[in-house]
Amino acid sequence: MKALLKKTMGLLMATLVAFGVMVGTTQAFADGSAETVKQDALEKNNKTATKLDGKLTTNISLSFPGKEDVLAQDIVFVLDKSGASDQEGISAQAKGFLEDIKKQASMNGLNIKIGVVSFSGIASAKQELADIVTNYDTITGKLGKSWGRGTNLHAGLLCAKEMLDNDKSVSAKNKHIILITDGATYLYCKDQGEGEKKAYQIPYTRSFGDPKAQTDPTTQAPYTNGTDMQGGIWEYQSREYNLKNDWKKFNGTDVNFIFSYAMGTAWPRDTNKQENKDKPKPSIKYLGEYLDYYRQQEQDANANWAQYEYKYFGGTRKTNPININAPANIDIAFMKADDVFQEMVKAGYQMNVYYKNKADFDGSLFLKYLARNSNKGELNTDFQQLKKEVLEKVAKGSTVVDYIGNDFDFVNDVKELSLKVANNTLNAEKITDITLGKDDAHFGSGKNADNTYRYELIYKKADANDGNKEKLILKINETVYPKTAVTLNYKEKLVNVPTEAGTHKLNTNESATLKPVDANGKQGDDVAFPVPQVEYVVKAMNSTVTFKDGDKTHATVKVETGKAIDTDSLTNESMPKNPTKAGYTFKEWNTKEDGKGTAFDGKTTVNGDMTVYAVYTKDPVPNPDPTPNPPAPNPDPTPNPPTPTPDPVPNPPTPELKPNPQTPAPQPQPEKHIGMIPKTGESASFAGLLAALGFSIAGLAILRKKKMTEENNK
Repeated sequence: MKALLKKTMGLLMATLVAFGVMVGTTQAFADGSAETVKQDALEKNNKTATKLDGKLTTNISLSFPGKEDVLAQDIVFVLDKSGASDQEGISAQAKGFLEDIKKQASMNGLNIKIGVVSFSGIASAKQELADIVTNYDTITGKLGKSWGRGTNLHAGLLCAKEMLDNDKSVSAKNKHIILITDGATYLYCKDQGEGEKKAYQIPYTRSFGDPKAQTDPTTQAPYTNGTDMQGGIWEYQSREYNLKNDWKKFNGTDVNFIFSYAMGTAWPRDTNKQENKDKPKPSIKYLGEYLDYYRQQEQDANANWAQYEYKYFGGTRKTNPININAPANIDIAFMKADDVFQEMVKAGYQMNVYYKNKADFDGSLFLKYLARNSNKGELNTDFQQLKKEVLEKVAKGSTVVDYIGNDFDFVNDVKELSLKVANNTLNAEKITDITLGKDDAHFGSGKNADNTYRYELIYKKADANDGNKEKLILKINETVYPKTAVTLNYKEKLVNVPTEAGTHKLNTNESATLKPVDANGKQGDDVAFPVPQVEYVVKAMNSTVTFKDGDKTHATVKVETGKAIDTDSLTNESMPKNPTKAGYTFKEWNTKEDGKGTAFDGKTTVNGDMTVYAVYTKDPVPNPDPTPNPPAPNPDPTPNPPTPTPDPVPNPPTPELKPNPQTPAPQPQPEKHIGMIPKTGESASFAGLLAALGFSIAGLAILRKKKMTEENNK
């Protein structure tokens, strides 16, 4: 019965689980939405533990950028307002981003200042740095439409850098540039301004003049291609269209060393075709090689490239020799913009580059080149990551405190430690620290030139100043950001091992907390990490119950030690069917063969291997009915009549037969009541005997009647 019940329940449970209607499963799903929301908020602030291994150890990973919103930060928009740039799209995205920042700043009391720089041929600070909450309407108004002549990214970056450099109250790591442009820049600025004008207010360009007004030295005839590009974006074509393009190849390729190919806009082969799959493709590598070459040419003091240069507004254009080594205006514009961009990267500014374009010039590869050291050559596509960078900060002085708890011990071995910043693993080493106890330890990761460490981990086996608790303290000695998350990996060993049978869920620690400090030394709100759990399964010890029926073994059943057959978890083990014995009725299983021990059934607790015996009671012999049935009639009063012999004398005619008054006529017999047939088989034998006796009496009656008839016929 137990086996059938267990199998039925098992099938029902499996069906319910499959359809997700088990109480536990439903609870898990119900809690999932809340946990998902919470997990999103802690996306980069997490703690996990692996399954226990054979040595009862688990690998712990503690990852964080921290959740810190109370930091003084500067954000400067650098907006391309030239006629080619997608102004409306830029403005819409920027306003959406600012609206989100303003809401967070207003709700959490954040100190965020916004500045706006726009550029076309020159750059201007349309909005000096101002608090986002109190100046929101003014700031967003400065992001509206405007138009300007020319494109001078170098000027825009110079103006933005000046704005950020002048704010000494904010650390460099908390200064953000948001550059939104099409990358089609061909103007640049000098290092110094003139009079009251800043350098970024005076644009310069270069020009070859009218090619057809020049003589080709190889033909002694005028150049035949192009017109005077007037120092505009297509100026490089005068050089490219009139000189041999195969004069130099990009390293390791058969691709001509010209600007069009460096930018990838006119690659000599279709990179989408299968036959070109493994051939070189446009990349920032080739653009960098191109710009490096013309940087070297620009530094050649004997070349006098300055003769090609003039002010874009009000300058005098001249016709200059088309020279393959002469840097074009766009070459210089790219180099100058890159120089300022990399200066800001080196200073620690957070650079974000967005590409928007409506023109026929694709400058996206150049923008990726700018971002090679700040974002691995990738462009930003939305403001979500930037919002995390702005709203979540952890700086030097922050700590993580992790209380291990009673069930586990920290594995105090430097070989079991690792710390990663983004994808970079920092080597850990043990630090001699005489202030610690003999069971404590001090580790350092990321050793600096001055023998300090970027991160330090202090382990205290029992901190006397903190309730003798076992704990870890991670000291953070640099600013940490979401996209450069820190992950601390270490091991713990289970020491408080459960013994009771079943599955135990164990917390790997009591608590872990990030205690953030901002770049200005201000303490932020503590942030708790989740507490990971591991499972430890204690398998039940089984005992064997042997069921004996006389000298024979009737059955053997496994049962969890300390439990009963009907209530343990062994679904394939149940009480055996009761045995049978002729003439007896099964009474019980007993610990003694003579039945004088303890009765045993499916609810009896089993504490070890044991043998139980079948005990029977003898079935009683059936008694006669209290009102016995009358015996069957016997025509011959003589119990044993002699067997008749035939008379040798011929029989005379048979006279008419008359009834014999002395012979009673047979009477109908009442039906025999037979009680319940006992299970021993005795009732069957008794019934056969009565049947045989009945047939004998009937046979004698027939013979007697025949004899009387013969005598009457004499």
